[in-house]
Amino acid sequence: MDYSNFNDIRYKLVGVDTVISTVSGQAQLSLIDAAAQVHVRRFVPSEFEGTPAARPSQADIFDRGKNNALGRLYQLQNTGMEYTVFACGIFYERFAPGGMATLQLGHGTNIAGEGDYLMDVRRRTAQIPYRDAPGEAVYICMTSAEDVARFVVAALDLPEWPREFRMFGERMTAEDIVKTAEIMSG
Repeated sequence: MDYSNFNDIRYKLVGVDTVISTVSGQAQLSLIDAAAQVHVRRFVPSEFEGTPAARPSQADIFDRGKNNALGRLYQLQNTGMEYTVFACGIFYERFAPGGMATLQLGHGTNIAGEGDYLMDVRRRTAQIPYRDAPGEAVYICMTSAEDVARFVVAALDLPEWPREFRMFGERMTAEDIVKTAEIMSG
């Protein structure tokens, strides 16, 4: 799809019930606007990570236009288009051989490859903040991409959507993640 051609986006969305976005930035804003204009019933922004409420309030280098997308969806809710965020934490696949790139996921994040996020299991290196500013243990929620897909498909049948669906397969401290990787890699 040519996200710079608004009329093309609108044309392709006519008759669509639900849009599940996997693009970010201006492309996603164009998709949101076109979906609202042709009366798409539901929209899922490209937000498959942590809960938006837990994001830094100042400039976030990982934002990629997500706050703008959520703001636009909020502004357009009077058009009747529902939206929800699937907050799933970190995909387990980030730590797999080849990273998420082997599954054709996360290319726009610049952290899709093996070892790009927190640790490189194969090279046995890590840059992980074990503690936050007040000194508390950092927890990370993780879910498999396949489980998230199943959850999203099941949610399509629900009569109403909350503003946010939260899910996770495992909640671990950053330190425990490293310990698990150490055990798994011998």
